[in-house]
Amino acid sequence: MNTVLRKVFLLGTAFLVTASALAQDYQGFTLEQSKAFHQQFDHPFKAWNIGGDFTRYVFLNMPEFWVHSPLRRKGPTKELTVDYQETVANFTVSVDAGKMTLKNYVRNSPTDGVVIVHKGRIVFEDYPRMDPNDRHIWFSVSKTFVSTAVAILEDRGQIDVEKPIDFYLQELNGTAWQGIRIIDILDMASGIDCPEALNESNSCFWEFYDAFGFPVIDKVLEKPMERLKIMQTLRPPGQVFKYTSVNTEVLNWLVEEVSGERFSRLIEREIWQGTGAESNALMLSTPNGDAFSAGGVSSNLRDLARYGLLFTPSGRGGSNPIVSDAYLDKIQKGGRPELSEKTDSRHRALGDNSLRHNTYQWDIVTYDGDFYKAGHGGQGLYISPSKDLVLTWFGTHTEEKKRNQMLRIARQLVKSGLFDE
Repeated sequence: MNTVLRKVFLLGTAFLVTASALAQDYQGFTLEQSKAFHQQFDHPFKAWNIGGDFTRYVFLNMPEFWVHSPLRRKGPTKELTVDYQETVANFTVSVDAGKMTLKNYVRNSPTDGVVIVHKGRIVFEDYPRMDPNDRHIWFSVSKTFVSTAVAILEDRGQIDVEKPIDFYLQELNGTAWQGIRIIDILDMASGIDCPEALNESNSCFWEFYDAFGFPVIDKVLEKPMERLKIMQTLRPPGQVFKYTSVNTEVLNWLVEEVSGERFSRLIEREIWQGTGAESNALMLSTPNGDAFSAGGVSSNLRDLARYGLLFTPSGRGGSNPIVSDAYLDKIQKGGRPELSEKTDSRHRALGDNSLRHNTYQWDIVTYDGDFYKAGHGGQGLYISPSKDLVLTWFGTHTEEKKRNQMLRIARQLVKSGLFDE
């Protein structure tokens, strides 16, 4: 057993013993345990990759380990009528392990919770590995906050996504980012050579995030944008979809530059307070006060579903919806299929050949207008505007690195006919 794994094992064992012994009145790590969590690893991301119960605890208790800013709710809660449908719970799904009911799959897979909302009614809900009130981290589902913020400013004429990023962020003049259109950054086609190498602690990706102040909080630089300036170009922009969260952080700074306010405050006012959320959400923030916009949002699952409703007929009522007609049209029709390679792993995850394009940070947009965003470890938000349907789930990968197959299941449910009326 190598040194890192031995440390992980010892800390994990200590955590499980402590949690078991104090199960009746202990709800989290002590300050000393939280410090130990940071100190025991060469890189804290390794703790997230362990999987299973240890990692699930981290996913459900992020504020014990990192600083967060609240996204405060406001106004009346959007009521979600509970109307559980046995036909949904007992729908037969097809996954790698074979065929089984949706209910049995959720109970026997690395899925922490699922909520399915049809026409504003909760038709299926289950929490096999979390409490309904737990705030679970979204990871990269958070990226859709960034793209929606860009779209809001775009609707107001404050951002033109056809302009290069350095038109607004002049600090990027003379760098590899100069001349890259905002739409190419939104579509993960910037051409910047900084792949999302999650398992390589010395990669460009982690050098940037270490400077940013997350997750290695003692390496933070005063100006993390300095790391952007030394990045190199891999290929011309606008050619190929190549995923990296660095793109999202650049868009975060774009939103702050144009709006003149902190990203978390803008998201709170312009988006979260319009969802009818029942609880505050949380936004992970660095020691410098920068939002980890590419993956730092935590909330309960019903509130994530309420956010998803902003993209459906049930949540787009009124004369001035948060998700405008123009933005919804850009998601569904404005992407570029040529960015996606035919061998793309998204086809396999989806379970069919319905992937048309990606755009505005959404990973998948199908030929029939559905769209989806994934998050590390098994988070997901699947939206079908035509069926007024939102499917969302939280998950934690296993110690063998297996994730849930809820995306494939979501697609099967959409095509099942259960939601055609």
